[in-house]
Amino acid sequence: MAAPPDLKVLCRRLASTPVDDLPRLCPLLVNHVLRCGGPLSAAQDANKAKDKSSETPMLVHKLKTHITTLLTGKNPAGRFAAVCLIKAVIDVGGWESLRASDAWLRGLIGVLQKPDPLASKELCIVTLTKIYVLLQGYQTLVREMVTPTLPSYVTACLQLIKAPASGGPPKVPTSFIDTVACSLSKLVVLYPTTLRPSAPQMKAALRAYIAPTSSDDVIVPQSLRESSRRLFVLLSYTAPKNGSSEEWVKAIRSTILDSHGTVDQIFRAVVESWESTTGYRSQAVRPGPEPSGGDSDEDLPSWSGVQAGAERLIGLLEFLAQYFNNPTKAPVTVPLGEIIDLTARVTLVAPPSGSEDSIETNPAIGRDEKAELWSALPDIHIAVLRLHHALVRRLHENAVPLVTDILDQMVRVSTASRHIPTMRETAYTLTNQLLLLSGPTLPKLTVDSLAPLIQSTCRDILLSTGHLDPNPPTTTTTTTTQPAQKPNPNSTTSTLTNADAYLTNPTPTPTLSPSPLTHRPHLTAATTLLPLFLSHLPQRNLAPDLRGLLDRTAILSHSRDAMLASCLHPFRDSRGRYYASVLPFLVRRFPGEQAVEVVRSNLVRGGGGGKGEVEVGGWSGEGDGEVGEEMDGEMGEGRDGGEEVVKEDEEGVDAEKGTGKVTSGWGPDAMDVDQSSAPAESANPFAVVTSTAQETQGVPVRPASPLKRKNELFEVEAGKPPKRVDTGKAAAAQVAVMPKAKPTDGEESGDESDSEGSVQIDMTLDDEEEDEE
Repeated sequence: MAAPPDLKVLCRRLASTPVDDLPRLCPLLVNHVLRCGGPLSAAQDANKAKDKSSETPMLVHKLKTHITTLLTGKNPAGRFAAVCLIKAVIDVGGWESLRASDAWLRGLIGVLQKPDPLASKELCIVTLTKIYVLLQGYQTLVREMVTPTLPSYVTACLQLIKAPASGGPPKVPTSFIDTVACSLSKLVVLYPTTLRPSAPQMKAALRAYIAPTSSDDVIVPQSLRESSRRLFVLLSYTAPKNGSSEEWVKAIRSTILDSHGTVDQIFRAVVESWESTTGYRSQAVRPGPEPSGGDSDEDLPSWSGVQAGAERLIGLLEFLAQYFNNPTKAPVTVPLGEIIDLTARVTLVAPPSGSEDSIETNPAIGRDEKAELWSALPDIHIAVLRLHHALVRRLHENAVPLVTDILDQMVRVSTASRHIPTMRETAYTLTNQLLLLSGPTLPKLTVDSLAPLIQSTCRDILLSTGHLDPNPPTTTTTTTTQPAQKPNPNSTTSTLTNADAYLTNPTPTPTLSPSPLTHRPHLTAATTLLPLFLSHLPQRNLAPDLRGLLDRTAILSHSRDAMLASCLHPFRDSRGRYYASVLPFLVRRFPGEQAVEVVRSNLVRGGGGGKGEVEVGGWSGEGDGEVGEEMDGEMGEGRDGGEEVVKEDEEGVDAEKGTGKVTSGWGPDAMDVDQSSAPAESANPFAVVTSTAQETQGVPVRPASPLKRKNELFEVEAGKPPKRVDTGKAAAAQVAVMPKAKPTDGEESGDESDSEGSVQIDMTLDDEEEDEE
């Protein structure tokens, strides 16, 4: 069997190309290796026994020999090319390449200890991590290869990222430290026992990147912060025996205490009204011109100033969130009371809306420090909301008892900082999560507290769709005319005049077209949250004006999900009156949607005889939260008792004209309509039901509507007035029956269509009966 051509070309290029030119050919060489997965993953001893004439095993052995020679050579360019090829061979070689990689492991660790470029060392770390991860599934190879070499690898990495003894920035860039932290995070989970002796050295090397501040000597990127925090959280795996759970709880409580200590310092400008529910006592504030914290004997570096303290607190809150974003080795006990106690303390202090008189402050602290605290509070509150988000996402249903407290804290801080888009985005995301968790069970007091958040959500959506002016015109006040006075020539005051005011059209015309605002993250979160306000909030606890605002926003923003949720969850106030449905707008905007057709069929046709055709009029309200006419009181009493039978008022039926009216509370905008004079297409939402006499004879015909409150029942026979079905109710109804015209002489009387009739029912409210009642 002939050897693959890529394998031949690869061996020839490695043998003929100068070593210094190999880094330039690395992409081509790696491409050749990736095409040789079959020969590299095949058992070489079996191939030699089956086909001694094949040159494939010889070329594979020659390739590995070339790579080993380059790895142990003295040329840094050759070592770089060897590392690239080793990574490619390991990716496609499988177990055959792994069992022969013992010499490569030791050679790669040696590269980390040599003065090679950082690019070579970073590639070495990636390659070694991949080899160790793949070896984890083979216990024999772990015992023979991983256990002897892994401690040497960790020691070499920590030597590279260790900060100098004199203080100051590290010798390597932060991107390289991030690579090392990610590598150690993966290996700690796979080999916790082997890395247990190195856990203290890892903490000491990466402690400064957990919660950095502006007082530090180095600027830490967000990626390095997250990788360092992840490693600290996962170091609980290295605890001896079954102590990982205790180590996890101990670490999280230590972080909570550090957060309280930082809050004691940066909140010294205010008089806190918070009282701990877990027994924590605030420490005495250190005297000095500005707050400070951290000592040389503590875990975290020292800081000074309100801004640095706020950064430290934000870092600690994000560190707490990492405990819930990473897995644990065993079940743990979460100190929820201590976490909620900390967040309650932080969220009780909010920036003043107007003057500082609304907050009790410490008179011994200067105004500059107070202003700096007000500017730092929104970022701290955003970190608190993200901590709640991580907590709820990890606990799932176990976080239901915390939903009310979390919502209260979220509404408090989001209302105070609603002008910040990041705050609104975080609040929308957290509210989305909480409503999906336990929205239908929220009490009325909590639903009422969500009013500012609902208004903010609708405002953001309407602004993005161009239905709300971002800069509304200010009202001008009319002043009384004063007598003209002579100008004082000695006066030094001058009046500045805007030259653009003399133009013909000085005010630019506002554009209502959607702008790039639609691509902002907080608008995406608001659009996702809007349907949940209609589907996952108990509508009986929602204020009528807020429901009207939600419906208008859903219609103007053309949100299909929100309009569907509005149709499926109609609003009924405390007196039993329904809001007008947005179904006409939904059908008009999305006529081809399958979900819309299903909803329309179920809501409009569901109450009919099966083949009836129902026409639903448009929404007569202006979307400002108006509710329709009040239904009959006695009909309201039978709402919960089941199906109500409406009887006919014989005195109100004009059999000759075929006109009449029906008193029913099926729709909010229903009104008394005279069928003889009403136009064919009326804006009032009445229903016209047409069915055959065969289908309706002896069968109850129910007028269908998505807004009806009861199933009114009529017994109709073809060509006859409807029968009265008396149930003892005081409510009365008038049914207008329009029998089909008699056939002419030219028509056959025996036609099947002779037995068909047309029944037209006008469903309106009877205001006169209401007044009498």
